Amino acid sequence: MPSYRVQYSKEGTARYISHLDLLRSFERAGRRAGLPLAFTKGFNPHPIISFAAPLGVGTAGEAEYADFKLKTNVSAGEVLQALSGALPEGIRVLEVRSILDRSPALMAGVERATYSARAKLKYPLDQQKLDDIITAFIDRPEIWVERKNKAGKKKKYDIRPGIFAISARSQNDTIIIEAELKAGSNGNIRFEEVIEALQASSSLPLSGRFVLNRTGIFTLEGQVKKTLW
Repeated sequence: MPSYRVQYSKEGTARYISHLDLLRSFERAGRRAGLPLAFTKGFNPHPIISFAAPLGVGTAGEAEYADFKLKTNVSAGEVLQALSGALPEGIRVLEVRSILDRSPALMAGVERATYSARAKLKYPLDQQKLDDIITAFIDRPEIWVERKNKAGKKKKYDIRPGIFAISARSQNDTIIIEAELKAGSNGNIRFEEVIEALQASSSLPLSGRFVLNRTGIFTLEGQVKKTLW
């Protein structure tokens, strides 16, 4: 069965679509567009679609990825055109490529992700002050957060090993934080956890909530960071 990789963005009101609803949106779009979707076998067949690292609800994505299979060959350009007219507002197909059927699963290749966050400040902060805040945060040997396990019980988790880079700058009354974090099925770090931990340790003078955005998802070849194409 021919396989395809879709690069798409998820912005605006679509940032509040859950991962499950995103999957349903792609399924409905494929059906609505008349694509010959390939289905799983068994009692409850469903289209064969998989995604890279899921986004948290409320976080936008500039370059997200999804893989799917069709029953028959269709050109990548036709797939792009078909999906573009069928997805909900805020989800935009950027590119579609044919991939080898034996290509590694998307989630298995994810190693890193980059993010940005913006929020309004009550008053401007100079760069030295911001640098001091970030240095104090990143110099901590451990940064503990609470997560719920599958049983619903809270468990403490040290996110510091998965924070590879973080920086902050201001533009007038806006603070911008950028970070590179561990991503994927093994040791995934949530950007919202990093932001919450930073706020708790620094008391940033915010006048509003942070708006979160994932700017890229990457794999590693040796020490070289590459996109998922």
